[in-house]
Amino acid sequence: MTIRSTYLIGLAIVSTLLLTSIYLQYFEGIMPCPLCTLQRISFGLLGTLFFMGILIPSKRRVRLLIHSLCGLVSILGIFLAGRQIWLQHFPSPDNSECGVSIQYMLQVLPMNQVLQKIFEGSTECSQRGWEFLHLNMAEWALIGFVGFLIMTLCLFLEEYRWDKHHHGG
Repeated sequence: MTIRSTYLIGLAIVSTLLLTSIYLQYFEGIMPCPLCTLQRISFGLLGTLFFMGILIPSKRRVRLLIHSLCGLVSILGIFLAGRQIWLQHFPSPDNSECGVSIQYMLQVLPMNQVLQKIFEGSTECSQRGWEFLHLNMAEWALIGFVGFLIMTLCLFLEEYRWDKHHHGG
């Protein structure tokens, strides 16, 4: 499989995940919590990087940069989804307040307080909500981010093989 086709598959999966989350928000009334919103942004960043990978596959340094950024964003997504799953399984007993949107927090709070509030988790972040095949959205997001990290590692391995084959290592 070529690098372009791998990125095309990644873009198709990310697009499907984001369109599903948008459908659930606007047609099923499932509003994203702040951690969900950050996971969506991470998927959006991955989609953008996959699109760039489709357009600019010829320069090796650019490919390595895109692979690296995909890996970093995947790790960020794993962290965000993992934190939300943790909050769902071990909710904080002293956190019963409903959260506000990220947009509102960014308008009224400094960035360090916004991040602190998000990672403390709100009531919305600790609810399991919508499920498919006994997994909720955060668990599916975690699976997606792990899959994209594995895909990125495979792309690095392919670069290594190509380099070894073409430069006689």
